[in-house]
Amino acid sequence: MAMAAPWPNGHGITAETTGLDLVTLPGGGQWSELVLHLPVTETHQWFGIGGAGGRLRRPRRLTRDKRLPLSSSGPDYLRSAAVCRRLIVLGVMRVLRDEGFRGLSADDWDAAVPRGVEARVAERARALPAGCACRCEVSIRVGAEFAYSEPAALLRACADAGALMTSGTAAGAGAAPPCPICLEEMARDAGATRLPGCAHGFHSRCIGRWFQKAAACPVCRDDKLQYLPPGYMAVHDMMRSDPEGSC
Repeated sequence: MAMAAPWPNGHGITAETTGLDLVTLPGGGQWSELVLHLPVTETHQWFGIGGAGGRLRRPRRLTRDKRLPLSSSGPDYLRSAAVCRRLIVLGVMRVLRDEGFRGLSADDWDAAVPRGVEARVAERARALPAGCACRCEVSIRVGAEFAYSEPAALLRACADAGALMTSGTAAGAGAAPPCPICLEEMARDAGATRLPGCAHGFHSRCIGRWFQKAAACPVCRDDKLQYLPPGYMAVHDMMRSDPEGSC
């Protein structure tokens, strides 16, 4: 895509266990190992102001195997569900990082491993004879969806370009003004955004919902689309001019 790539402002990680097999290995001196089979589908969705949407690029599908040698002649590392989960999370994290997944949190890595798979592995490992080396193969289907939201990008840009304010910051200022959208007072603990250019202020949640429909200030109709970050502006222009060619 010949344009400045916007940074996704939302994402979701899903995971599903599609296979699990644990077998003993012949010979007494071999180490156990954990083998991860990881089919991954990566999608990028764009959500525009005014309800427009589309696929920002074609889904990327990849399948990788990750072998984790276990420094034990038996299945000791796999008998503990907690240890087993840490190993699987580590393996998934290494694979996804090698494939260019950056900026994900510890919670994201954990979400890429289905709940309960570690208990199933540990249960099978504990059923093996003591001291037996084993190979545990786990297949996990991972989905990573990245979202690019124009309304969210515009709200953040306006908050940065304008003045982030909270009501009642000046002593003796009197009652806080109402939000022009919901008509409720912008209380001291409710974040509000003053739009750049016109300086009209709103609850951040209210103006955020408004930006899902239109980029203009709801009070004076001053267009705020100019404040979109360059990457989002490039996507906006591309989608509007050629929505079917976005991939």
